Amino acid sequence: MFLPWAAYYEGNTDASYYDVLIPRVIDDILLSDGLRPVVVPETPAVRFGLEGREVQRVASQICTERDAFHILFVHADTGGRALEAEIVHRREAYAMAANAECGWPLERTINLSPRHETEAWALADADAVCRALGYKGDPRHLPLPATPSAAERLTDPKAVLRAIAEDVSGRSNRPSNGLLTAIAQEQSLDVLRAVPSFQAFEQELRQALATLGCLPQ
Repeated sequence: MFLPWAAYYEGNTDASYYDVLIPRVIDDILLSDGLRPVVVPETPAVRFGLEGREVQRVASQICTERDAFHILFVHADTGGRALEAEIVHRREAYAMAANAECGWPLERTINLSPRHETEAWALADADAVCRALGYKGDPRHLPLPATPSAAERLTDPKAVLRAIAEDVSGRSNRPSNGLLTAIAQEQSLDVLRAVPSFQAFEQELRQALATLGCLPQ
């Protein structure tokens, strides 16, 4: 079975991380629990939101391209508890509008919502961050979160990752998209599974894969 997927991201930096992580997670789930051989593309078949984020515009694009993919991932950073209801509404708005327009299955739209930013998931695995940066020293000398779940309690994970990159490089730079790509390649999925919002994401993904006959119902 060929399992193409599509994505809506808030920006190119997020894409550089999730385009690596998503196929890794799907492959890992199917390798351990899959019912059939499945080929998962390394890149999304379609990326939505590049021409505007209006709900009806995106929904219409989803309907136009729906035969090109089986699962849709919708990313939105929560920015903290106060915005989580709004983010869930936004994700559901795209799915509901596409469902109303062309019958897109609601259960195949998967929420990607780290708290507070994508970098929270990237920082969850301290060893992966060090490997991606080429850092050979003691990770305790860097301002890394103590545990995977602690990464989601950071109020500004983007700034924390920037500070770590500056500590290692010795100069002031914004972390490149390449750093997030490298972290996504290095991360232990078992470590990520200690992060609450990742657990929620994986549960939704498993349910979608089950509806496609790739996992037991």
